[in-house]
Amino acid sequence: MSESRSACSALWDDQQNPAWGTSATADLVVALEQNGPWGRVAATESHLEPGLGSQLDSLVTDLGGRLLLIRRPGRHADGPATDSPRRPGGRHRCYLARTGPDGWLVFAELADPGDLLSLTAADLTGPAALAARLGGRIESGPLLLVCTNGRRDACCAVRGRPVVGRFADDERVWEASHLGGHRFAPTGVLLPWGRMLARLDVDLVRAVLGAAQRGTLAEAVLGARHDRGPMHLPPAEQAAEAWTRSQEGRTDLTDPVTDAAGRATVTITDGPDLPESCGKAPVATRSYHVSWRATDTGDHP
Repeated sequence: MSESRSACSALWDDQQNPAWGTSATADLVVALEQNGPWGRVAATESHLEPGLGSQLDSLVTDLGGRLLLIRRPGRHADGPATDSPRRPGGRHRCYLARTGPDGWLVFAELADPGDLLSLTAADLTGPAALAARLGGRIESGPLLLVCTNGRRDACCAVRGRPVVGRFADDERVWEASHLGGHRFAPTGVLLPWGRMLARLDVDLVRAVLGAAQRGTLAEAVLGARHDRGPMHLPPAEQAAEAWTRSQEGRTDLTDPVTDAAGRATVTITDGPDLPESCGKAPVATRSYHVSWRATDTGDHP
């Protein structure tokens, strides 16, 4: 499928609406490997048993998180309901991330994804206990998940797959199911911090991974076009945090930027009618705009 200027994300590209404040909100991300095709609702429309997928989705949501299915870049033709030959014995790689500036990432290989159903909030209080609980390990490097769920929105396949396909040999980059905000495709989430990004391309992915390896956010994605904000905050605070980072060049991902809410004013602006998903009717758009509070008299770039 070739990219079309009628695609919903292409129409959004032509607008000046900032992307910040549009991240999904979650304190936890559970990214479970499930190869093969995904349907519109990947958790229940894949080779993962539908009942199990529904239970996992409900559990992760109840824990304040978001369940994602992930797979290695490449072709995903339909076939038997088994895992790819890349994973002998049908084991599923799984990443569990606590989002935010003090975020952490745990990796485990699961013979049965149903093992996740016994997780409780107490298991998620720290990475060491969780890694021991799942027989996994704490991951020190970053992970970038790029949405390619074309059954949910065509933009994610048309725009996301060519980007992620360039990183087939880099296990820091995975295809992911629906992340939200496909109007900003290709969209991704940087773990463990839960930083959501918009309009990625190959060069940006390289920059993001290089900077994240040092615990920083690439300067190339600072600003309204690419930085959607951090998942651990509500939308208006996401916008204030992302805007403050952009204004002051604050790239340290461990920096909570807690001063942003007190120093910045966030307003919601109505925009033109645009489709939020391919094939859908246009709807009124809203975006977050940020400025310094009048009482903040500090020097700013």
